[in-house]
Parts: sequence; C-alpha cells; structure tokens
Amino acid sequence: MNLEDVRGVVAVADHGLVGAAADSLGLSQSALTRRVQRIETAVGASLFERSGRRLRLNARGRAFVDHARRMLLSEAAARDAVSRLMDPERGTVRLDFMHSLGTWMVPELLKAYRARHPHVDIRLHQGAARELVDRVAAGESDLALVGPRPISPGPLGWHQLKLQRLGLAVPEGHWAAGRNSVRMEDFRDEPFIGMLPGYGTRMLLDSLASEAGFSPRLVFESMELTTVAGLVAAGLGSALLPLDDPYLKARNLIPIEPEAYRELGLVWREGDDAPPVEHFKDFVVARTAEGSSLVEAD
Repeated sequence: MNLEDVRGVVAVADHGLVGAAADSLGLSQSALTRRVQRIETAVGASLFERSGRRLRLNARGRAFVDHARRMLLSEAAARDAVSRLMDPERGTVRLDFMHSLGTWMVPELLKAYRARHPHVDIRLHQGAARELVDRVAAGESDLALVGPRPISPGPLGWHQLKLQRLGLAVPEGHWAAGRNSVRMEDFRDEPFIGMLPGYGTRMLLDSLASEAGFSPRLVFESMELTTVAGLVAAGLGSALLPLDDPYLKARNLIPIEPEAYRELGLVWREGDDAPPVEHFKDFVVARTAEGSSLVEAD
C-alpha cells in the first residue's frame, strides 16, 4: 500500500471534492482518482459514496481513514526522527516556549540563529510551563524555554538564561500605589488576576502566597501576561508580574520584599545528542555566557 495513495484518500475525505483534493496535492484529478482506486482495490471495498459532485466516506471509508491518518502521522514522525540525526545545518529542532517569551526572547533568539543557520527547520509550540516540561520529558519536543526551573527535572538538563525580579502590579488609586516595595502578606485579602494553573507565573504566585500564609483569591485567569497587566490597569485586581519585561505596560508595579525572582531557562532531555538540537542548545548557552541581548531585555 503506497503512502501517497493513502494520502490521496485522506485528502478526498477532507475536501469532499476530487478537484479540490487534487489541487491541494498538486495532482491532476485523474491521477488522484487512480490513487483512490488503487487503495480501494487493495482493501477490496469501495470507500466513498457519491452525492452529486461530492464524495462522502461510507462506513468502510471511515474505518479506513481513521487508520490512514495514523499511518501518515507515523510517517511524519519517522521522517522527523531521521532528520534530527542528519546534518545539523539542515535538520529539525522542535522548540517549545511560554507565551510571555513570544514577544521578546524567542524572536530575538530565532533571528540570530537563522542568520547563521538558515536551513535548519525550527518547529515552534507555545504552552504552559508545566506542559512544556512534560513534552520535553516525553520526547514530543527537543527544547523548551520555561520558568521557573522544574522542581524535579528528572532526566532533564537545565540552563538558566535570566533572572527577572518580581513585583506586584496594582490599579491606580490602590493603597499600595507609589510605595517603594510591598510584602506578599499585605495582599492576603486582595483580589488577584493570574495566569491559568500550570503557567510559570501562576506557579510563582501560588508559591509566594503559600509562603506568606494564604491562597490568592483569583478573580480572573489568563494565558497572557499582557492581558493580566491590562486587567490590573482596568481595576479588577492586583497581579504578580516581572519588573523588567519590555512588553508589559504596568504603571504601578512595585517590587516585592524580600526580593523574589522569576527564573527563565532552557530545558532539554539528557542524552539527546541529535546534532541540530545540540547546535541550537550550544548557541543559546553561548549567548547567555556572552551577555547577549537575548537575555538582557530590561
């Protein structure tokens, strides 16, 4: 069974029209029709029912396409596995990162790396810090830019990129506005705007509040620090934010005493020696050692 024929059946199932499916694959309609026919011959059954110009999967077709999609995913995974072990200048790097780093750290890093290695295939994924660490540990990604440092990294490597001092952002007219510093325990009865569970800044908020003897009362949870900062400005509550993020516009952001920090770093699987991944990791580590603007965003 030819995988390109399998891909043709899936395309017809997705588009419902031979012409549209053929266009998506860069084939003629007759060539795509032959691919579908070869698969139907191989499985010994028709897979589609015709309704006017449209083709719809029948029960046999639905059963086949469920498996066909998994076949194509397996093929892509196999290609990825091999490409990651090839020439470091043309391999694949799967890089995960937290949403808050997508406005400054990741663009700067990618711009600098691609200037030196333009043919490396870099595949990106955003998510919560805890999810990203789990993806690296499971082999679903190669590297992740996260914070804080995983408490139990297991077989994971870690390199610190930056420490961002933390503060509490408060609305205009708040009793703490204008102060030089605040303490977490003074906010035990305050409403908070925070990130969703599993996000790095949320884990820090929960930890600092717990150390101060309370659980934060969340009035809204977000996936974006910029949204959190905006809702503070709107007067909905206070929020834990880094003091030196260049893209957060928080007017009343007051340092916490005693000092608390958000640690940002790179996570990878120990023992993963695929050349493209190793080269990318070494590049990031070297830029940190050089004091590059990649980690000097303040």
